[in-house]
Amino acid sequence: MDPSHISAYVNFSCELRIIQARNIEFIKPTKNLFARLYLPTGNNKSIQLNSKNISTISLPIWDESFNLDCSCPQEFLENLNEQNLVLELRQRKMWGSKLIAKSEIPWKVIIESQNMELKKWLKMDLVNGSDCKEGMFTTPEVEVEIKVRVASAAEMEKQNKRRLNNWNECGCKNGHDHQAWCNTEDCDIFALSAALEAF
Repeated sequence: MDPSHISAYVNFSCELRIIQARNIEFIKPTKNLFARLYLPTGNNKSIQLNSKNISTISLPIWDESFNLDCSCPQEFLENLNEQNLVLELRQRKMWGSKLIAKSEIPWKVIIESQNMELKKWLKMDLVNGSDCKEGMFTTPEVEVEIKVRVASAAEMEKQNKRRLNNWNECGCKNGHDHQAWCNTEDCDIFALSAALEAF
């Protein structure tokens, strides 16, 4: 493979953890409150991740993590800096779900955080028509933790050499494609596969 082609790719990994909520006493009692994340993947596309359901009557804790990994073009990260991570609070209904509150955080803020790690309470903006009690004075918040890792081309080559050695020793009859790289569209597939494995 052309070395210049390899250098144009990076290994992107992201761990997203939805920890807990607070100031949600205004929400009418329900056992079906969940968080939904929208992650941009390039080309004006995004993937959707849903947390498990929790009850607003007890402690509103999810403590749920999603891990995403992808080998992708450098421009994917450049475009990502211009996108936002979207978090929603939703109530599951008989058919579908109802949006209660919403928040956004720029990926640029995450990437520029120390060690590309961010743990923060996100203030949620209420949506008109949500199922809320009257006289709400506090802003609902959701605590999240986000960790991003980006491996250089040199690091990727070392990892691929180790994989190549393992593949050579595995004894597979048909061998492997040692030079398989994904494009921007493939990032959607890798991320989606990783998201499904999180459930």
